[in-house]
Amino acid sequence: MSGPGPGGYSLAIAALIIFSVDVRRLAAFYQAVLDARPTYEPSGDIRLFTDREEILIHSMPAPMARTIEIRTPPAPRDGSAIKPAVDVGSLDAALQAVRASGGVDTGRSFTIDGLTRHDVLDPDGNVIQLRGRSS
Repeated sequence: MSGPGPGGYSLAIAALIIFSVDVRRLAAFYQAVLDARPTYEPSGDIRLFTDREEILIHSMPAPMARTIEIRTPPAPRDGSAIKPAVDVGSLDAALQAVRASGGVDTGRSFTIDGLTRHDVLDPDGNVIQLRGRSS
């Protein structure tokens, strides 16, 4: 763990790995929403970097991929035991990128200690929380 960040909250995580049946589409979403820099792995996976985070968009193993149905718009996969929260420089800009990149703005948000947390769906339906200050 690292020291407290904005609003007194911080948790240092080495990387977040997200499995997907469509690596390029999901990486494009996270690249736009988080303003991340991509690195293309020889395996076809895509590693994204921000000043604070590393996110690996990893291809889903074929047997598991056959059981996944991706819908447009995405249906929420809200039965997961984990919901990643990521800091964004501008919550308003990130929400615009969510809508423009195949994600869904759920409209669920709340503010604690001056930081607004807003739940969105990525194009695969994963629920993530964007955390930042509204402009």
